[in-house]
Amino acid sequence: MEATTRRPSKFLRLAVALAYPLVLWWLLPKNEITGPILLIALGLPLIFRLVPRNWLYGTRTLRTLRGSEETWYRQNVITGVAMVLVGVIWAVVVAAR
Repeated sequence: MEATTRRPSKFLRLAVALAYPLVLWWLLPKNEITGPILLIALGLPLIFRLVPRNWLYGTRTLRTLRGSEETWYRQNVITGVAMVLVGVIWAVVVAAR
């Protein structure tokens, strides 16, 4: 008998990727550091290729939506890295004030 690993459904992966930043926003105090933390939290699922192709979250262009799965994930990794870097720089600027 072969052991197969089941991946969560596309809908479940998208729901989790969108839900955890909302939970963070709800739990964090509303101050100037909340924005950078949420930007970082939204970028991490993109970096780890957890967000499936969809019309709601991620870089949505004709090339990514109609191209191959690899094109979708590669572009969203780049977008996720940019989001995390901007979030980190933003947090450093806020902390330096």
